[in-house]
Amino acid sequence: MLKELKVRDLALVAESIVRFGPGLNLLTGETGSGKSLIIDALSLALGARGGADQVRYGADRATIEAAFDGVVLGREVGKRSAARIDGRAATPGQLRELGERLVALHGQQEHHGLLDADTQTELLDAYGGALEMRAAAAAAHATWLGALNALRDLEQLRARGQREEEYLRWQLDELRHADPQPGEDEALAAERIAVRHSARLAELAQQAMDALHEEGLARAAVAISSAAALDARLGEQAERLDSLAEETSDLAAAVRRYVELLDSDPGRLEAIESRLAVLDGIKRKHGGSIESAIQARRRLELQLGATEDLDSAVAVAEAEQRNRRAELDAAAGRLTKARTAASRRMEKAVAAELQGLRLEASRFGVALRPLAEAGPGGAEAAEMMFSANPGEPIAPLAKVASGGELARVMLAIKTVGVGADRTPTLVFDEVDAGIGGEAATQVGIRLKALGERHQVLVVTHLAQIASFADHHLVVEKAPGRDGRNVVTVRELAGEDEKARELARMMSGGVTPKAVARAHELLEEAGRPVR
Repeated sequence: MLKELKVRDLALVAESIVRFGPGLNLLTGETGSGKSLIIDALSLALGARGGADQVRYGADRATIEAAFDGVVLGREVGKRSAARIDGRAATPGQLRELGERLVALHGQQEHHGLLDADTQTELLDAYGGALEMRAAAAAAHATWLGALNALRDLEQLRARGQREEEYLRWQLDELRHADPQPGEDEALAAERIAVRHSARLAELAQQAMDALHEEGLARAAVAISSAAALDARLGEQAERLDSLAEETSDLAAAVRRYVELLDSDPGRLEAIESRLAVLDGIKRKHGGSIESAIQARRRLELQLGATEDLDSAVAVAEAEQRNRRAELDAAAGRLTKARTAASRRMEKAVAAELQGLRLEASRFGVALRPLAEAGPGGAEAAEMMFSANPGEPIAPLAKVASGGELARVMLAIKTVGVGADRTPTLVFDEVDAGIGGEAATQVGIRLKALGERHQVLVVTHLAQIASFADHHLVVEKAPGRDGRNVVTVRELAGEDEKARELARMMSGGVTPKAVARAHELLEEAGRPVR
């Protein structure tokens, strides 16, 4: 969950700390107040591209810090940019990779991402619980591709003769000398952290041992045991104290063994760094990972071992390629079956949601388009189909949906797939594009329901949606001390304050009539949905 967003010198935001809570968080404010700046700041913290043009005039750089449960992501943009994870230097790519597991952003650009075939296929797989099958198909494809490449390498080697044997042997000798082991780089990276902090770890462990070796518990056990000899009612307490004393002794021994195993040898860190440098060089030359380097070694051994009998080696490689291809086809077939069943369920579920979102005449479908050949994503791609009006043929979503319709389709998909979506925080910007009235109320109901399973952040200009907020944040723009406009964010504290903001959103002013209607909206939003 996103707990806090700190922003300094980003566009019109001089300095702001925005705190979010669980459930549905709504951001509102007058047009041009800077609501989008808060989403922009969060996007930067999640690894989006940034530039000097986003820095507040007169400042050297803009800084953003997003605090989540268990991790803090930081970003600086300006003439020189920087990224941090828990205060340690990182790259924007690493922020993006981690951010994708923490936050799902759904703005106008992200809604347009819904038009992408890969995105649509992934949404179907997530809805149908087929992500593991998809991963299995991807693994089978990678294995088959490796076998196919090995076959092609052998065929090329047979055609080339011995021209490149010397170079291949040099590559193999280098790999054999390095002898990379599966997972070795990850294990060494973890050990490097422990060695770097060995002194602190030993100090903390010693403190724990000192505390565990205190004799107070042992004395208490002796005293209670003596008392139990005089009064049997203390027998249970005596047994429990004996057990605690024994457990404490075991814990102290375990901590002592841990301290003894800590490696404080300064030469060990140098050895780890040296080994990691060797492994990094091997990975750069052979596919970017330890696993690909190990595969390269096996392939080279096969190539060089087959120079005397290449015809036989090619036959073996052909059989291996056929077997791996059969495994890929089987994995892709299982995925196709799961997608076919999921597409029918998804069609019905999304269509029902769209009815509630005031798209009563719409139709929704999922077509599975066969690919020329099974790939890492299976043997087909999903294409979402849509028709908003009666009498119009159903067509690809990318060709027929307006911005408002697209936003509601995305919301419907998120609503029906809420159980499969593991992303803790969902962000919706402009989900209310092109809607109003009852459709806005229905959008609010569904956002509220999503808030029961996720933390949800929404930027909206519609009072009907804002009335459902668990936490209502208002974005305001006003002249600062230097006369320049400054954007601030604050949470509305009580129902009266929320009603005044809803009144402003509905009528542009805070009139008694508008405030009364706002109170009605808040009351209606608080009623159970049937």
